[in-house]
Amino acid sequence: MSGSPEPTDGPGAVARIPAGARVLLPHGCIEPLSVFDALGASAGQPDLPPHLYVGLHFGTYGFLGPRREQPDPSTGALSDGWRFSTWQVGPAIRGAMSRGRIGFLPARFRDLPRLFGRGGALAADVVVLQCAPPRGDRANLGISCSIFPAAIEAAKLVIAEIHPDMPWTRGSTEIPLSRIDLVTEATGPLCTLPRAVPDDVDRAIVERVLGLVPPGAWVQLGVGAVPDCILARLAEVPGVRLHSGMLTDALTDFLDASGPDARVVTGELEGSLEAYRRAAADPRVELRPTTLVHDVPYLGSLERFVSINSAIEVDLSGQVNGEAIDGAQVSGVGGSLDFVEAARYSPGGMSIIALRSTARGRSRIVARLREGTPVSVPRFAVDVVVTEHGVARLAGLDLEQRARALVDVASPDARRELGEAFERISRGTPPREGRHG
Repeated sequence: MSGSPEPTDGPGAVARIPAGARVLLPHGCIEPLSVFDALGASAGQPDLPPHLYVGLHFGTYGFLGPRREQPDPSTGALSDGWRFSTWQVGPAIRGAMSRGRIGFLPARFRDLPRLFGRGGALAADVVVLQCAPPRGDRANLGISCSIFPAAIEAAKLVIAEIHPDMPWTRGSTEIPLSRIDLVTEATGPLCTLPRAVPDDVDRAIVERVLGLVPPGAWVQLGVGAVPDCILARLAEVPGVRLHSGMLTDALTDFLDASGPDARVVTGELEGSLEAYRRAAADPRVELRPTTLVHDVPYLGSLERFVSINSAIEVDLSGQVNGEAIDGAQVSGVGGSLDFVEAARYSPGGMSIIALRSTARGRSRIVARLREGTPVSVPRFAVDVVVTEHGVARLAGLDLEQRARALVDVASPDARRELGEAFERISRGTPPREGRHG
């Protein structure tokens, strides 16, 4: 390890990745294009391919797009000299996933620092970062602290793209500049995530959820139109504080409407450049590593910890699928279970699953999850399910009571079929396969 990083460019950095290395790439809105573009143009190591790992990415995944010499868009940019796995399947890579181009890593988010950290089963040999311009002998991880401190500690080679627009954030984001081996200059803009646009159905769900959040709560939110809208209005609940794996552009609305005693703890930010700058300038906002943000015992010690997440479907026993549609992996284990579990231990805590009652003409309340469908959150862990049609409070209910409560918040068009399906399940008769499970 040298005393200061060695300047290079993207191709030069990629050329230094050893054969067979485990390489942790940044996720979320961290998109070091100087390195990503070089990965897409590199032949890699065909005899012993390095293995790239990444989570949910809101950028372009340009290094997985079509290569110039392979114009067929079904062909990934990565040559056979690279392997690629993800623990979170975003929309941009679902096609490549379905073609077997990408491996899926079933990993709970709180376990990632242990997995990629020193001594872990996938201890990172190489870590790629995007950092703010250094100050003296320090660098800063900017809008994503997350799993990187643990991975940096394990890595033999740390590559950082220095981006002039990356803000210097508070919390646990500073690292010694000497810990970085290679630096590249940014070749594109910072990645941003536009706000999701809520409709009347989303707003109806938001009203119901806001009515459940107690004053003085610590709140965690997922990503999407409903969580964005909740975050924008959350300051309407007195004394609310935020503790969330990631926060989006609506954080600016929360900060504007909150008092000086508000506190925001998050692992990463996704939003606009203005949101990044605002969060970095606000002393109420701290970015902390996954080892704290997703720490179940710590979160369980907070009073009135409320987790608010969505799902693909919920069955009549309360089991939650947040990962797959018709057997195809479209998301990942993620961090929702970390927060749901913490809410169970928190004094006055509550776990909320908020979802639209239908999607693409299908009920999202189903009789039971289909065979082979992953259970992202077990039935005993869910306190409340909210749709635009109502609130199903499941805590303390037996299976029959749960089913009836969930039928009541399903789409009116689905309720009769769901009720009949539950009766067949109760008699031990398999439900018919149909629109509602």
